[in-house]
Amino acid sequence: MTGRGAGDPAVGVPPEFELGLVASDIDGTLLLDWQPISTTTIDAIHRCRAADIPFVLVTGRPIRWLAPIAEQIPDLGLVVCLNGAVIYDIAASRVVEAHTIADSDVTEIVSAVTESQPQARFAYETLSGLLIDPGFPTRFPLDAVVVDDLSQVRERDVVKILVSIGTDDSQALHDLLGPVLSHSCHATFSDPVNGLVELAPAGITKAKTLAQLCERLGVDRHRVMAFGDMPNDIEMLTWAGHGVAVGNALETVKESADAVAEAVEAEGVARYLGAVLDTLEPKASHRRG
Repeated sequence: MTGRGAGDPAVGVPPEFELGLVASDIDGTLLLDWQPISTTTIDAIHRCRAADIPFVLVTGRPIRWLAPIAEQIPDLGLVVCLNGAVIYDIAASRVVEAHTIADSDVTEIVSAVTESQPQARFAYETLSGLLIDPGFPTRFPLDAVVVDDLSQVRERDVVKILVSIGTDDSQALHDLLGPVLSHSCHATFSDPVNGLVELAPAGITKAKTLAQLCERLGVDRHRVMAFGDMPNDIEMLTWAGHGVAVGNALETVKESADAVAEAVEAEGVARYLGAVLDTLEPKASHRRG
């Protein structure tokens, strides 16, 4: 079995593990290709909430891409989005906390990348929408505002920068930019074939912000179960008490996890989490007795 533990929930979760919070990536983990979250997965989320176990989405998605999730699970609560740059209250439709990239750092990042890769094009996720360079590839171009000069980005609360050089190999671009950006921001990617590298504020990852949220909620990291599939999930999976990669995850992600669930197409999170919750219910009944 790939990973640090077995994939069967019956043996993959250490008997001493006490579940206190579930954290999950969205795309490629809970759902695939922008499909709705399955009823089975929503039921598993509601089972967690009924057992007073918070279920927190931890995603690279920007705020503007959370609307479909809010429609399906309007009472979900707090979401860690933009790879940890923002904590968003999905029920109240408001930003709770944001880590922004300072104007000087934006300038430094763009200059460093451009010097290394002159053909680079940039997109800037802000708290008020997406700004893109002319020619930047984006899934929803009508959602973006094209900017011709970096001065148009200043004072816009940038929370994530995306970089493209016109290729489709995200890992290769990450490897190219890593040495250039190692001190000014945190670089990762969430899709191996879209050719985009995602830059968060320095020191900010999904794990970092999830840890802050867990501290607020009084949940120790050793009681956190986390699910993911891509390199932007690795820090979270290794930080959590029990990290689970879904079966369709990249091999590097599986290797960082404690266990491997079934693939997203097979509702791996719901099935894995359901098996874990099944083991908790007899314990709860015993305590009540």
